[in-house]
Amino acid sequence: MSVDFNTDCYDPVYSVLGVPATLTVAATVVELTVLDKTRRKTVASGGAEVSSVGPGVKVRMLELAAKGITVGQWDGALLTFNGRSWIVRKGDVLGSPNGEDLGQVWLLLKEAAVG
Repeated sequence: MSVDFNTDCYDPVYSVLGVPATLTVAATVVELTVLDKTRRKTVASGGAEVSSVGPGVKVRMLELAAKGITVGQWDGALLTFNGRSWIVRKGDVLGSPNGEDLGQVWLLLKEAAVG
């Protein structure tokens, strides 16, 4: 028996925890569903507390591909969700057991300048 991570794992997670977002790449605006990971996390390790890298979101590769967004195009893009705007600093393809193209992307963000 094989597991289809998009159908069996990602679909339920994104339908319950996902939030609507818009990604603006050059002059193209696409609607996406993202997992909001903007809140810093503190992890205790070896008696010390370490903060996470910074704000980010996860988005599915299949959704990006369906909207015509390819690897690397997201760098520098404007991402808006939950009433805030962010600039994508970098995207890391996380993949899945079904392959890289069927996995997720971890988009690292920085706050967009207001004004």
